[in-house]
Amino acid sequence: MVINDGDTVCVVGGGPGGSACAMGLLREAQQLGKKIDVVVLEHKRFSEHRHYNQCIGVLSPPFEDILKNELDLVLPDNLVLNEIEGYCLHSDLLSLGLVGEESGRSVSVKRSKFDAFMLEEAQKAGALVVQSRVTGVEVNAEGILVYSEGENFKAAAVVGAFGLDDGTCRVFEQGTPYQQPDFLNTVITRLYPGDEFIQGMESTIHAFLLSHPGLEFGAVTPKGDHLSINIAGRNVSSHIMMEFLRSEPVQRFLPPHQRREKPLNYFKGKFPIAPARNLFGNRYVMIGDAAGLMRPFKGKGINSAISTGMYAARSIIRHGISKESFAENFYQDCHELTEDLPYGRAVRVLTNLATKFKFMDHMIAVAAERTDFMQAMFSSVSGHDPYKKIIMETASLPLAFNFALRILGHFVLRQDAHLPIKAQ
Repeated sequence: MVINDGDTVCVVGGGPGGSACAMGLLREAQQLGKKIDVVVLEHKRFSEHRHYNQCIGVLSPPFEDILKNELDLVLPDNLVLNEIEGYCLHSDLLSLGLVGEESGRSVSVKRSKFDAFMLEEAQKAGALVVQSRVTGVEVNAEGILVYSEGENFKAAAVVGAFGLDDGTCRVFEQGTPYQQPDFLNTVITRLYPGDEFIQGMESTIHAFLLSHPGLEFGAVTPKGDHLSINIAGRNVSSHIMMEFLRSEPVQRFLPPHQRREKPLNYFKGKFPIAPARNLFGNRYVMIGDAAGLMRPFKGKGINSAISTGMYAARSIIRHGISKESFAENFYQDCHELTEDLPYGRAVRVLTNLATKFKFMDHMIAVAAERTDFMQAMFSSVSGHDPYKKIIMETASLPLAFNFALRILGHFVLRQDAHLPIKAQ
């Protein structure tokens, strides 16, 4: 089961992952002397900037290397809203600016413009972009039939790059063995606190790990003239967002109440916390959020989408489109993501326990005292390193002893956590 001259590959979803996959398919085919057609089906019109994307739009290392090395692209300066200069972590009582080694720059972008840029590059590379929503998929031994609200397309293979779009997930669940990944819900809003406050933030992302029921984490990200605020949890809602905004840790950080925009606009979304089941099979493969191959908290979703898109393109053109071929090639190429999943789950469980039992204050206090745990916190929040590396480089007997004392102090002696004077 291979791709031959004249075959068509359909990519469902024209975000960064789908666009990267389309470019990768055409580049790989050209290198092997094959002529193929690539069709990208995307119902959103990114250039009109009417659609809100649930992704906050922070590109972190090594996104520039991925763009340059895999796609020969450079991020245009006019897409960059801010260059992220730091991270600050907040718990119920404490706040700490995180210090760590960076391997490249992180920037915030307007997602609709970045998505439009990537899709335009895919068009320039030779992909046919069809502005239509997919309504059905049929897979058989002879090929694929992709139904849309407009044209139908016969293809040799299909790539799912549709994120966790409810409608498209159902289409693929009905037409293939694919089952969407487990996920958290997100709610996002924007605040316009004024230029003075924005400049005072110094392009710092503020992460919140609070003991609020139902809330796993929250974040405040500067983006040009506004702040993007997102929360995540199993059942988050606009009501929980308001409780988050009114909580003491957030009140300490946000500008005075009268300077906030009212009423707020809310946007609902979700992101995966586990791999999808049957994320590939004969003639189909999922990438990005649709595949569920992401790390918790700082998901690096754009990086993962582009990387998995390139892996899928390479596997399709070089090795074929059978389930066995995807298992031996595409999934093996994703090993850095898949091998880190158990460590990411462990970190998520421990973090949720720490917030549930109000122990996060003590974890921040330990980070303020110990450079090794500070680096671990920085790498976790910024997404600079895999969780496996973070755990392996941080675990030690002295750190375990320090935490044992903290646990004793918190749960038995009921001691409060405090930052060292130098960190306050």
